[in-house]
This record gives sequence, C-alpha cells and structure tokens, in this order.
Amino acid sequence: MSDGRAFVLGGGVAGLACATALAEKGRAVTLLEAAPQAGGRCRSFFDKQLDCDIDNGNHLVLSGNTDAMTYLARIGAMETLDILPSRFPFHDVAHGQAWDVALGRGRIPWRLLCPHHGIPGVRFADFWRSRALLKAGPDDTVAEMLSGTGALYEKFWKPFCIAVLNTEPKEAAAALLVPVIRETLMRGGAFCRPVLTQKGLGHSFVDPALDYLRAKGADVRLGARCREVGIAGTRIGTLDLDGEQVTLGDKDVVVSALPPMVATSLLPGISAPDDFRAIVNAHFRLDDPVPGPRIIGIAGGLAEWLFIRGNIASVTISAAEHVVDDPAEEIAARVWRDISGVLSLDVTTLPKVRVIKEKRATFAQTPGQVRRRPAHGTGLENLWLAGDWSATGLPATIEGAIRSGHQCAGLVLIR
Repeated sequence: MSDGRAFVLGGGVAGLACATALAEKGRAVTLLEAAPQAGGRCRSFFDKQLDCDIDNGNHLVLSGNTDAMTYLARIGAMETLDILPSRFPFHDVAHGQAWDVALGRGRIPWRLLCPHHGIPGVRFADFWRSRALLKAGPDDTVAEMLSGTGALYEKFWKPFCIAVLNTEPKEAAAALLVPVIRETLMRGGAFCRPVLTQKGLGHSFVDPALDYLRAKGADVRLGARCREVGIAGTRIGTLDLDGEQVTLGDKDVVVSALPPMVATSLLPGISAPDDFRAIVNAHFRLDDPVPGPRIIGIAGGLAEWLFIRGNIASVTISAAEHVVDDPAEEIAARVWRDISGVLSLDVTTLPKVRVIKEKRATFAQTPGQVRRRPAHGTGLENLWLAGDWSATGLPATIEGAIRSGHQCAGLVLIR
C-alpha cells in the first residue's frame, strides 16, 4: 500500500488497539506476538484444574472508559458484554458491615451522601476534604492527599487506590488517580457503570480483535518474535522476525507494544519503569451459580474485589507483595474465609480453586516510577511506544493500555 506497512510488536491489548485502529483506516498491518496466544495479561484460557475457562486476572472496565468502549465497539464485541447499573456493594468482612456505593444517574451521588444509605461512619466533610486530591502534584502520594478524610479513606479511597494503581496509598502517585476520577466519578453514574464480559476477557477483548484484523487483511503472527532491530541513521531500517530479515521501506513504521523489560532490551535508548508490583487472583469453582451482584467490594480482608460469573467466583488481591510468595493453598484458604460468608456458603468446605500469581502485573505507580514512563515518540522517526507503562497520563489499567495503542495509531496516521 502507498502508506507503507505498520509492524506492531506485541499482541496485548495495547498492540491490538493500535493494530485495529490502523487497520480501520486502511493501513497494512503486521502484528507479532511472541506467545502462542494474544492478549498478554488480558486473556482467557481453559484450566484443567477447574475444568472450565477462566481469565488470567480480573479487570474492571467502566462505561466512562472511552478508549476501551471505542475499541470494543470497533471489533464488534459489544454484544459479548454486560453493562451493569452504577451500584457497587461492599462487605467489610472484619466488622460485619455492608453498604452500597450507588451513584445513580446524575453527577451528584445524593444517596451516597445520605447517612442512612451511604458508607458507614462517613460524613459529608470527608467527601469535602477529598477535593484536595484534585490538586495533587507529581510528588504527592495518595495517603498524603487523602488520609484526612476519616472513614471514607479506609472504606473507599484506600481500596479504590489499591485497585486502580496496584500500589499502596502511602507510596502511590496521587496525580495518577486524578484523570480516573475526572473521567468517571466526576461525570456521574452514567460513566461509572461496570462493564463485565459474559464469557471472559479473551472472548471480548482478544478473539474479536484477531478476527477483525484478519478480516481487514492484516498479517497476524502468533508465536513469532522480533529478535533484533537494525538502526539506519534516524530510523529503524531492518527487523529480524524469527530469522526472517525484513527491510523497512521509507513509509514503513514500527510500534512497540512490548513489556518494558523486553522493550528496553530490544530498542536503544528507551527509558522505562523498573520496579513492579504483584497481583494475585484466586478462582473458585462453585457447585452452583451464585445469585446477586456480579461484582462486590471487599473491605477488612485479604482481597479487594470479588467477581461472579456463573459458578466461578474470582477474587483479586492487588499490591500483593505481602502475600505473593505464600503457598497457593494458604492464600486460597484465607480468601475463602473472607468471601464464603459474603456468598452465604460453608466456610469449612473449600471448593476447587486455582490461584494465579502475576509478580510483575504492573509497574510500581509511585512518583519516581511515573517519571520513568517514556513518551510515545522516540528518537527514531519511525518508532513509537505503546503499553500501559508508557506516558499515557493514566494508570496502568486496560483503559491506559488501550489508550496508548490509540495514541500511537494516531501519531502514525498523521506522520
């Protein structure tokens, strides 16, 4: 094609977002993914231990995540989703309390502010003091900005921070929470509706994207690795694609959507975060489907969030350095003690369970590590960087990853 070919290295959601956005505009695309399957940390697989499909990890998308919704609409995946009301039940398993964070349709969550319907022990003044977060500077932490918000800090802001930033509030960069709040909470309940997949992440975020790319004539190569790049002056001149030497034309471009450690080893002069945080997920296969809410916040326990899909109950433990090296059996038993009461199930009967540990789930989203995030553009005129670890302005979430892919595609198209 006259516009040249775009080589997208990495088939996680950042790479898929970039590749599909370019293919939508008629660009020739080659997508390479070293693993035998696409999706990266956002994928589904058949687990022999549970004898069913499960997700590698739990990811929460909200209706206000505009890049994720645009991506899902592009690849024709909207019918695979359930968009729920903006209501988040919480259970404090340590103190036996339960409450709802119900945002309604308007921009002001009046019900949440009512003492009889809101978060136990939270006063209006706690919400008012939370305004300080919007003025967070690059060196401020979440704890510094919000620890003066009383019960709201322990029962909402702290679990919210850990879930979004995968970093403890005492060291998490407060400025990263600001765009999340502006794009969702401050726009009202219509932008805070949970978007959950009906069958799993792979069935919604990955498989439709691969089908879309192939329908657009893209060259999709799974189990294929870029082993070396050759620099010619101020641009990438050659790529070694598993032994195949590819010479890039004047209009050909490269978008790296590789993990940070892979990108820095392959590409010259790339800055990247080098400190990481773990996430642990536990998937329980129950005897029967569980009625009631599909997503529940957990306070006072080991896990932060409980996701229900049919008879699979999955929990997420973010910022999991304190538990990631523990035996899987111990983690499963502790989590089951937390959630069995929430599910009204027998605490003494542990179901079949699969514990998945991601020791490098995200970079540590501290002020120092945020400063190491690279811009999408590089010193090479035909190379751009995508990934949730790049300077998207957002935390390292699905929305951040997809936005990075869209931003790189936009830069390629205006080149």
